[in-house]
Formats: sequence, structure tokens, C-alpha cells
Amino acid sequence: MMGSKGRSQRGSCIQVHHGAYSSVIARLGERSEFTPARHSRLSDERNLSRFSGCDADKDCNDSVDSRGDGPFGRAVAAGYLSPLRRHPMTRFLPLTGLLVVPLLVVLSGCLSGPRELVYLDEADLTHYRDVATRIVDLDEEQPRPARPELAREPRRLSSREQDEIWDLKLQDLLNIALKNSEIIRDSGTFLSPSNRLLANPEFTASVFNPAIQESNVQFGQRGIDAASADFDALFSSSMTWTGSQTVQRTPNLGLGAGDVLDEDGGRFRSSISKITGQGSQFTVSHNWDYSQSNLPTNMFPSSFFGTAAAPTLGLQFRHPLLAGAGTEYTRVAGPRLGRFGGATSIVGVNQGVIIARINSDITLNDFESAVRNLVKDTEDLYWDLHLAYRVYHSQKVALDSSEQTWRMVDGDPRRTAAEKAQARDNFFEIKTGAQGARADLYATEARLRRLVGLPVNDGRIIRPADEPVTAQYSPDWKSSLVDALTRRVELRRQKWSIKSLQLQLSAASSLTKPQLDVVAGYNVNGFGDDLFGSSNRPHRNAYGSLTSGNFSNWEAGIQFSVPIGYRTAQAQVRNLELRLAKSRAALEAQEVEISHELAAAFQALDRAYLTAQTSFNRRIAAAERVRLYQAEYDVGRSTLDLLLRAQVSLAQAEISYFQSLVGYNKSIAELEYRKGTSLGHNNVHLAEGPWDSQAAYRGALRRAEARSHAVRSQLMRTEPESFVEPFEQAVPSELPQAARERSAQPPATPQEPEPPATVPDP
Repeated sequence: MMGSKGRSQRGSCIQVHHGAYSSVIARLGERSEFTPARHSRLSDERNLSRFSGCDADKDCNDSVDSRGDGPFGRAVAAGYLSPLRRHPMTRFLPLTGLLVVPLLVVLSGCLSGPRELVYLDEADLTHYRDVATRIVDLDEEQPRPARPELAREPRRLSSREQDEIWDLKLQDLLNIALKNSEIIRDSGTFLSPSNRLLANPEFTASVFNPAIQESNVQFGQRGIDAASADFDALFSSSMTWTGSQTVQRTPNLGLGAGDVLDEDGGRFRSSISKITGQGSQFTVSHNWDYSQSNLPTNMFPSSFFGTAAAPTLGLQFRHPLLAGAGTEYTRVAGPRLGRFGGATSIVGVNQGVIIARINSDITLNDFESAVRNLVKDTEDLYWDLHLAYRVYHSQKVALDSSEQTWRMVDGDPRRTAAEKAQARDNFFEIKTGAQGARADLYATEARLRRLVGLPVNDGRIIRPADEPVTAQYSPDWKSSLVDALTRRVELRRQKWSIKSLQLQLSAASSLTKPQLDVVAGYNVNGFGDDLFGSSNRPHRNAYGSLTSGNFSNWEAGIQFSVPIGYRTAQAQVRNLELRLAKSRAALEAQEVEISHELAAAFQALDRAYLTAQTSFNRRIAAAERVRLYQAEYDVGRSTLDLLLRAQVSLAQAEISYFQSLVGYNKSIAELEYRKGTSLGHNNVHLAEGPWDSQAAYRGALRRAEARSHAVRSQLMRTEPESFVEPFEQAVPSELPQAARERSAQPPATPQEPEPPATVPDP
């Protein structure tokens, strides 16, 4: 297409539309103004000039003409391209032109590089500055319900609202904590950058973890359902159709040269396979092949038949004899002929049902450990809150006493200005301590609310209703050590890990043997013009010939393969041996570590009781000191400084006593924690939740009834042998029963008064 009049003819451009296989050769004129479209055209002209041998800024008409000057001219003269002025747009190029022109265009595109576009005005980048570079939030498809209780602000010293007192017993608080702990929190990581709940919630302990592990399908961490799926029957089926028409170049099977061979075909494949607990694999297949053609030599124009590779009806069997053989290997590593690697896989021996069950038990141990830590943290914060109330009460009593003393001194004309200033300073000093105690009370109550899953403020303030224990607790060392070594969840978890490694080592040792498999098969084929024919003529009914069983074959034999060197299998065995040795050494170290932890808990318990006893005696002495100094000050026989010092000492003695008493109760909780009896001590028990399927209940009841009516036989044994027994802890006979019970004993020093059974309310 020629350029319009009034435009300078300075360059040439070639466009090739590959979809229509045509060449459009246009003479493009140059516009007077510079636009993006013109810039793109000039880029095409420069690309063309690299092959035409001319400059894009010069007249190149002589390079592309019918005289053959230049590459394009020679292409026109040779018949590859037509002259510009003679070629209409719709004329097709010769075959050689279809090959040359795309090649030239591809080369020009490779050599030209990226095109740069120039615009007349400045670009508006507001969208990229305000939207594209902004961190956006995700729109929730299912909006969560509103939480109005989160809108109330926390308690502060400047707050003047009167809250309702919520008296809570420790057992009730534990019930609230367990009820609100779908996600289990811990007290130690609060306000820490390493708070797992915020930094990595995927690994936070929760009530969902056991179920997540049960349904896990990841390799190496499969749950029981995923491991049992290896024994599910697998059904596969496919149906495909084909067709072709081929011209015969030479005579072939009754068709002459130039005749068309018309063929249609079809394939139907179906099979079902099943792997047993012994590792055997059974496969039943049903296949049909269909063929139709116009060959005159065929018996029928179309036929259904079976082949040796795809028999019409086949039964195949494979059973391992050496490597990966037996029920013990299958239940530990999974079937060797399973889906993870097939018959030659020897990598990984932790995919069996028994390993999946051990993984579930380990997850249950982790869940129990998280619940135990939650109970321990809740009990500690409960007593910390009790202490905060006691400290605030002591500071409030001291503040009232100092205020009364200040007013008394300030109204007495006999007192000097220095004494009045001292009384005033003492009042504000104690008031500062009272404000700090109140702030600590609010902070401790908020931490307790956070731990048990309560909102920051619901209009009530928690106050412990239980009083701390003041009686002496004298546990027996030997029985406590037995409890710790049998009930600590960490030891139980490590024992499960050791048992898992032992089973894996046994399975890995099986893979150091050659792979020797027994294989067998029996096949029956059918043939016929129709699948279900009613004619009596032979080979008309395909299923009729199949049921007759006249076209059958069988096979039986063994398959043997052995890797030279066994490097992978032996490396796997060595790795498991080292891991097992490390786990056993770790178990021994854990037992020693637990004994030291228990010893530290015993020492802390004894120290806390004696300290509480001493602090109680100091409290009585400090109260007597204040009474005497007050009487002497009233008659003028003592100074104000001594009275104020006595009042401060009484407040400190009160606080020290309650700190030691709360520390004593926390030491009891610490001892139960180190013994592994913390949950039982607080009446917390773990149980399995309800099952989703009623069939599971019926199956369990049926097995329980069958077991109850069974008779134990001495001639029968379990294979493989069971390794899990019901947990029954036997108390050593040489240990007295009284040593395992709490007992209230009199103080070691007779002249010291015994602490009261309860602490006075504030």
C-alpha cells in the first residue's frame, strides 16, 4: 500500500502476518511531527536497513526494486518477493518466500533489541506511588463475629471506676483456662519478640494438634489414615479412541497405490489392585482393544480383542520374599510395593501404620506437656495475684497509719517543723509504694486474664478466693523420684522416639537383602466382531469367546535384583543406628537431669517453708515493736523517727511474710510439676473427644464384645508382638504409705509460734 500524497518517501518497512501467510509491503511516509507511532516505524526502518544495506535516514528505494540491486532487489528478481508496486496484499507468496521472509523478520527482531517509546507529556505515576507500593490487608471472605468485650480499656491508676469483685477459686480458674484454650498460651513469652503465638502461630500448641497429626499426609509425618491408605484398593479406568486416514504409496495388503487406508481404533483399560498386610499385591484387570479398517484381508471390518500386554481379563500377583517382606516390615515402613517409589524404593522406612501411630502418641505427649505448662502457669499467676492483693493491703494499711501519724504530728504544737516534715515525707514515700502495689495488682490480674483467655476488662476484677497452704508438706524422696522417672511426659516422649527408631532400624535391615519377588499371572482373552453378538457364527460375540476360556495364558516366576555395594541401604542402617544411640544416651541424660530438678524442688520447698515460718515470727515481732513505740511516743518517752521506722518495718514484715507464704505454695506446685503429677494434683485429666463416625463406635463395641467372650490360649501368640502395656505404677513395698501423704507437723523450733492456718482478709 503506497503512502499518501504530501508525505516524503524516505524509508521502507515490511510486515509479515504469519496467520495469513501473506506479506504486506508498505511505503511509509514521514510525518512532520514526532509521535510514538512514528518512532516505532523508524525503529522498523532501522531494522530493515541492517539487511538492505542502506541508512534509515536516506532514500532506500534503489535498494528494493526490480533491477536486482541489493538483497531485497535480488530476492525480487529471483522470484522470492514481488516488486512493491506490483504486489497486491492478498496474493500468496511462493513456498520459498514463506521460508525466507519469516527468517529475515526473526533475525531483525533478535538484532534490534527492545524498543523505547517516548511520550509527549510526563507520565502520571500516582497509581504506583499510592497503590502499587502500599502494603495492603487481605479481605476476609468470612467475616468473624464482633468482639465487643475487647473494646473496654484496661484498668489504670488514673481510672476511677468501681469494678465488681469476682472471687475465684483455683479450680474454677483452671476450668476457665482449659475451656478457653483452643490455642494454648504460655506466660513466659508474653511481651517478648519471640512470642510464638504472634511470630509463628503454626507451631503454637492447641487442641487441634492431635487431630492435625492424625490427618497429616506429608511424607515422613503421615497420620494413621494416610498410612492406612496404602492398603486401600486402587481402581483405575481409561477409554481412548483413535482414527487415521493414510494414502498408500505402494500396494499393501490388498490396497493399491493411491488408495486410502482408513483405520479407527479404541482402547478400554480398567484395573483394581490391592496390597495386603504381608506386602503382597493383587491386580485384576479388564481390557478391550478395538480395531476397524478397510483392509480387505481382515476377517471382520471391525473387531474387539485382547493382547498379551493388555489381556481381556487378567489376574496378577507379586509377593516379596527377601527385601521388604513380612508383616513386621509392612507395618513399620509401609508396603515396599506401595506408592512411594514402587518396587525399587529403599529410601525411608517411616511410612507404616505403626510409625504413624507412634507419631500420634508423640503429638499427644506434646499436647499433654502444653496443658501441664498451662496449668502450672495458671497456678503460679493465681498465687502471684493473691500476693499482689496482700502487698497492696499491707501498703494501704501502712499508708493509713502514716497519714494518721502525719496528721497527729501536724496538729501537735509541741512538735518541731523537722518532725512534721519527716512525717509528711514518710507519708508520700509510703503512698508511692501503695500506688506501685496497686499498679502491680492490675498488671498481674491482666496477665492472668490473658493466660486463661479472658478479655482485658469485662467490668469485674478477679480476686483469689483460696487461701495458701500453711501446713508443712514433707514428701518422700524415693517415692517422688519414682513418680518423676515414670510420669514425666518428656521421658515418655523420648521412649516413644527410641521405640520408633528401633522399629525403623529393623525395617532398614530388611532392605540390605536382595529384592526377590514371586510373580504370577493368569490371563483370558476374548475376540469378536461385536461385544454382545447374538449370532451363532464363530467369533461374533467377544464376551462369548471370553467366557469360553479357550484363549488363556499363564505365567509364573521370580524376579531378582540386587544393587552392587548396598551403599544407600547400609547408609540408612548406619544413620538409624547412630540416631538410636543418641536417643538412648539422651534418655539417660534426661533421667539424671530430672533427678537434679527434683532435688532442686525439694530444696526450694524446704527453704520456702522455713522462710515463711521465720517471716511470720518477724511479722509478730514488728507488730509488737510498733505497739510499744506508739505507747512510748504518746507519753513522750520516744521520738517520732523511731515510731516511723517501726511502722515501715511492720509493713515490710507483712510483705515479706506473704511473699514467703506464696513462695511456699508455689514451691509445692513446682514439686508436683517436677514429679510429673501436676495434672492429677489439680484434678485435670485428658480424654479423647467424640468420634465423628457412628460406625467407629459400633466397630469398637463389636471388637470389645468379641474380646470379652474370647478364651486365652497358651498355644497362640501375637505376631508381631505387642510392645504397649497399660500403665500401672506400683508403689515400692519398702516405702511407707504415710511418706506419700501430706502431713501437718509442728515447727522445728518449739519456742517459735506456728503460722496460722489462714491469712487475714484485707
